[in-house]
Amino acid sequence: MTSLAITLIFSIVVIVLMVNSIKIAGQSERFAIFVMGRFQDFKGPGMFLIAPFIQIAVRLKVGDVGLVNGSGFATFGEIDIPAAGLDSYRQGQSVRIDGFDGSEPILTASAIPAKKMCPNCGHQF
Repeated sequence: MTSLAITLIFSIVVIVLMVNSIKIAGQSERFAIFVMGRFQDFKGPGMFLIAPFIQIAVRLKVGDVGLVNGSGFATFGEIDIPAAGLDSYRQGQSVRIDGFDGSEPILTASAIPAKKMCPNCGHQF
């Protein structure tokens, strides 16, 4: 009886991990993949797998607004994403994702200010 319970619990854990590791990106979305907190690659569109507890996938959509953070990075929400062509923008300027060139985001200047997030609770203001 105990071996059956252990097998059942193990099977449930494996199924939950597999379901959480499947990511699907639409045509106008990409996922930024971070491995142990460091940016690795952009993935999408389509379905792909990530390694649970090691990789984190953050969804980026066309129309997302962020801030130029300097030195080739733009901040969307709480994450810094490397982006090409930020030399023509000044630090702190709002940028918007206009599309994707392969998997890299194409950024344009935006008149819409980026939403800031509270470090304590995560609400946007």
